[in-house]
Amino acid sequence: GTFKNGFKGGVHVIKASETEEYATKMLGQVLVTKQTGEAGKPVNTLLIAKKMTFVAEKYFAILLDRAFGGPVVIACSEGGTSIEDLA
Repeated sequence: GTFKNGFKGGVHVIKASETEEYATKMLGQVLVTKQTGEAGKPVNTLLIAKKMTFVAEKYFAILLDRAFGGPVVIACSEGGTSIEDLA
């Protein structure tokens, strides 16, 4: 997504020393994504986690499929924020 102030991306892997800089650009701003539409959603909270090293990455999504009439689980060894496009 892109913030209405021009800042790009809602998820970042950064150095601890950059936390305040990035938080300032995100908090109180409006984030526009595929899911929010052009109106976007205000960002009032940030989740911060320590970076970890992974042995393997797996991606999962649980979608509500109207045609199926219920939840559908998608799993893939590749992916990220748009796993639905890969699966």
